[in-house]
Amino acid sequence: MTKKQFVSSKGETWEWEETPETAAALKALRETEKRNATERLHADIRELELKAPDYGVGK
Repeated sequence: MTKKQFVSSKGETWEWEETPETAAALKALRETEKRNATERLHADIRELELKAPDYGVGK
């Protein structure tokens, strides 16, 4: 276990112990966030393509 510390811009200090389980959970969370962001981007592109059939390079 590792003890972590964060000091906010307001001067508040946050301390916590990071366990292997916590690190694994944070890694999974970041991967999920990245996947969701990619899916949202692809949905936005699909929507643009429906609105403008000539949208995109090489079409």
